[in-house]
Amino acid sequence: MTGYLDANLAGLESIYPWLGRWLHSLPPAVPPQDDLSSSGMTPTEYAARQLEQRWLPDIELHVVDRFASTPLAKFLFDRLNLAELHEERNRRLLLLEDRPEILRWALEREDWRTLILSECCLFAVDQPERNVLSRLLHRYPFISHASFQVYAGDVSGTDERIASVVQILSQVREQTARSLGEQIRQVQPHKKPPYPNTFRFFVPGHNYLQDASVTALRKLGYDAERLKWKSPLYRFVSPTAWIKEYLISRMDAAVFLNSTPARFTRNDYLRRLPVRAVAWFVDNPRRYVHRAQDLEGCDLVGVFDPAYIPYLKSLTPVPVIEARTAYGIDPARSGTKPNFTGIDIAFVGELGTRGFLALEQGFQQLAPDRVAAANIFLKETDVTQPIFFSDVAEKWFAARGDGYHGNWVEFLENKATTLRRRYFLEALADRGLVVFGDDEWANSAFAGPLANCYAGKRLDYFTELPSLYASARININIFHAQCVAAPNPRVYDVLASGGFLLTQYNPGLEDEFEIGTDLDVFHTREELREKAEYYLAHEDERRRIARWGRERVLAKCGYGDRMQSFLTALSARAAGDAYVYLCR
Repeated sequence: MTGYLDANLAGLESIYPWLGRWLHSLPPAVPPQDDLSSSGMTPTEYAARQLEQRWLPDIELHVVDRFASTPLAKFLFDRLNLAELHEERNRRLLLLEDRPEILRWALEREDWRTLILSECCLFAVDQPERNVLSRLLHRYPFISHASFQVYAGDVSGTDERIASVVQILSQVREQTARSLGEQIRQVQPHKKPPYPNTFRFFVPGHNYLQDASVTALRKLGYDAERLKWKSPLYRFVSPTAWIKEYLISRMDAAVFLNSTPARFTRNDYLRRLPVRAVAWFVDNPRRYVHRAQDLEGCDLVGVFDPAYIPYLKSLTPVPVIEARTAYGIDPARSGTKPNFTGIDIAFVGELGTRGFLALEQGFQQLAPDRVAAANIFLKETDVTQPIFFSDVAEKWFAARGDGYHGNWVEFLENKATTLRRRYFLEALADRGLVVFGDDEWANSAFAGPLANCYAGKRLDYFTELPSLYASARININIFHAQCVAAPNPRVYDVLASGGFLLTQYNPGLEDEFEIGTDLDVFHTREELREKAEYYLAHEDERRRIARWGRERVLAKCGYGDRMQSFLTALSARAAGDAYVYLCR
């Protein structure tokens, strides 16, 4: 029993430090009184009945009052995640408990870490005499700004108690909506600025890329910041909490990385404000948008790979531009280090199993026939070569009456990438290859012989990667299946660090680099092994190529260059002229 308690409390302390310490200080828990005996139901039966009676798939916020004494919270968590697989709506789970001794008992009996560590689950716990929900909403009123459903965690949740929870949520939501509406009305008469000067990056994820973009904009003379959301509150407050930031700083441009105003806010507040909205997709946009309404509210759309521009143009009338990634590391940190200098061949990246295994398991419950069809597609498609994977997959699924977007894209392309990386890297498994990444590489069931090449850790992007890239004799790059006609960030980072890059071929490389001068490429496993052996034996040529590649990428492939593309496009649209260029 104590094994569960210690692990659960450690998880709680990592996110809710005070709560974990408080529960740890309580005396050993005693089993709760069986309030369900009069109903003739077990806790599991009660939870299943509540779920069946009250679950509504379109609801965003699911609130469980007194959740600790039945498995209802876990049932809801599973149902919620399956619903998100089918259609993403930012569904989230708020768990209320005013009986800390019963929560401690629950933490002793079962493993709660999946819920504790989830971004879509928030725990709120206090003593019974202190209204935990009122206290929470007093501090974070934006939590209430959603459609909600309230569940009684056990039979002690009387109709009066549930009605009280509903009343509190409704009152705070109405007060917050009135306040926001009034504040927005005060600034509504202002027009969107023709030339934005203040940029805010709204969405977490790829933070290294966003931080590099912020730094680049500042160097160009703009005010820029990345909003730093606190987990686990982000999923609960993000649709409206950004308005507080706006009222403080009065930003005039909002950047949504791999998102859009419609997906992020799920309301029309942003469209009512004098703010230009930019959506920037640095992953396959089919993961995030597939309907015209998904891009409503955008003033400009950027995408890392030009192959996706026609798809995005089919969804929106606003300008869609190519905005590639770039190098985000600090080239000044790229000196060689002794612990990396003995490495002949290095690969940095994920195997990809974590990007598809959980999705595949969930889809097996929702649509097993479609999962089987997807795996047949992978067997029939040569995933080792640079093809327009999404285009091929969309046609294949459309012929079977299915769409290709959302989590299906993430599942299929991550699985294709895993197969591709194993295929190529196994050609170097006996040639001194060292792999850095998550511990999925250590699992021979997934990584095969590459498990023996795993270095046992992932490297810090800012402090360690530049030195590895500069120190390893050869750096290997194998493109994710989503890269069709544009490089990935690793290409730019390796070159900016002064490393020699041997990369899988991608036609987008030739837009910016000269193959054989700035870097070299391979098309097959045999060519990969042959060129790796050649360059290991020809140090002078390897160093010369690395030097030329570094000069090339530092000259024109930084985030300052990418931000200039957005600035030019925004200014051109404001001026009504496609040929406006801003001085740097």
